[in-house]
Amino acid sequence: MTENTQFKALVNQWLKIKQPMITASTHANFTLIAENHLIPRLGKKKIGSIKESDIQDYILYLYEKGRIDKKGGLTVKTIRDIVLVMRLALLYAYKEKAISLLNWDLIEYPKDIQANRVISLSKDEEQELIQCIYLYLNRKTAGILIALMTGLRIGELCGLQMKDISLSDNVITVNRTVQRIYDKKKGSSYINVGPPKTLSSARTVPIPSLLGNIIKRFYTDNPNHYFLTGKTKPTEPRTYRQYFARFLKRNNLKSVKFHEIRHTFAIRAIEIPEFDIKSLSEIMGHKNVSFTLNVYGRANLKQKIICMNLLNDLL
Repeated sequence: MTENTQFKALVNQWLKIKQPMITASTHANFTLIAENHLIPRLGKKKIGSIKESDIQDYILYLYEKGRIDKKGGLTVKTIRDIVLVMRLALLYAYKEKAISLLNWDLIEYPKDIQANRVISLSKDEEQELIQCIYLYLNRKTAGILIALMTGLRIGELCGLQMKDISLSDNVITVNRTVQRIYDKKKGSSYINVGPPKTLSSARTVPIPSLLGNIIKRFYTDNPNHYFLTGKTKPTEPRTYRQYFARFLKRNNLKSVKFHEIRHTFAIRAIEIPEFDIKSLSEIMGHKNVSFTLNVYGRANLKQKIICMNLLNDLL
């Protein structure tokens, strides 16, 4: 590799070397970004000629008209994801002594004007959902209740096996996640059962005793059975999302995405004064408490009202 190497060759070489070091889903996502965004725009450019101004111009292009369907620009978050792949590939070229180190502190991103609003069910909507689950209790509806009471991600729920559940200790151990991964180069997708998305996502989650009683009804003696299917083959997240959407519609419940069930768990937990943020962060599988606070801290208006009313004693 030299400074005259084209960016396409660099990124493909980097992806090949990086593959054993990252999860299959992350590698597939990086490949998709490279094939859909980076290579079409920068593929033929010599890596030694790429300057900070080129990257800044590319960010502006992505923001204004970076969508694949040519219908406008991308969100700042998506742009950051794209540039991250570019940065990592160029850093690899620097470590191989092919190019000089770029000053990434010079790179700026457009102001993100989109509100990071957490969507969740209200207490009444949550109770309506729980009542319907009890009314039509089966493996799949019990899965919804598990997510509502533990905050498990849908992939983690689909990957939950009997050996991950301890009914004596009332805990669930998150050991794996199920994902459908799209292989851009092959033009096809496949189901992958692998480790959780991050080190912090591998965790032990205590479960409320009443939830343990419900789980017990569908527990089998085969440790390799998946909870949602009762078989040795898991259901995939896409299929379970479709089931969830049909269940909500059939029972005239509020239409929400499955991930918003996880948000609902977090919001209910924050509303309980005794439920400390450190415990919540670890149960959610977040990398740190700061992340939990940034996502959910501002969502708890009720707690803010209680805190502010404590100032009444000063008046």
